[in-house]
Parts: sequence; C-alpha cells; structure tokens
Amino acid sequence: SMTEEENLREKYYIAVQTFLAKDFSQRFAEYRDFFRFRKMLLVNPDNGRAIVTAIGDAGPAAWTGKHLGGSPEVMSYLERYDGAQRGPVLYFFIDDPENKIPLGPVK
Repeated sequence: SMTEEENLREKYYIAVQTFLAKDFSQRFAEYRDFFRFRKMLLVNPDNGRAIVTAIGDAGPAAWTGKHLGGSPEVMSYLERYDGAQRGPVLYFFIDDPENKIPLGPVK
C-alpha cells in the first residue's frame, strides 16, 4: 500500500529533462539523487496558474519539442493537457528540507 506522501507524488508529479544536464552520463548517480522527488513550483505565465510538484520521471524526449510532462492533474491544472500545447512554463526549485510545503495547486 502507498503512503499519503506517495499518493500525492503520484498525483502531482512532473517529468523533467534531467538527461539534458551537463555531463549527465558521467554524473548519473549524483543527478539521480539530486532530482529524485525534488519539489518544484511550476507557473503557466499565460494564465498565472501555479502548482507545487515533485520530480518523478525523466522526459519528455528532446525530439518531441516539448519541455513539460506530468500527471494528468498537473497538465490539466496548468492548461497544458492536450499533448499538442507547447506553451511556456516557468520552473522554480523549492528548498523544503523539512517537507512543509504541500504538493498541489497554489491558490
């Protein structure tokens, strides 16, 4: 069974192109540990919607031309849900070592 924290990570995850980081192949373990479940604030500048997410996957592939992938809840909330939209999204790392900032939409 999953914990509440795991359920929220599944609901509010994003895929980040971590494989595009400098020297990714040589520093795989370091990057894996840094990015794993790291919280990020995403903002759609077109509509002002913001959501706190957790990095849960790598992607989308560079050849798609897309820079955002995520759970249906994240994509829908940001209005980047149809797979064809490639509009801008701002990414901000969140420093939350005590895990006090909840995942989900920011009101």
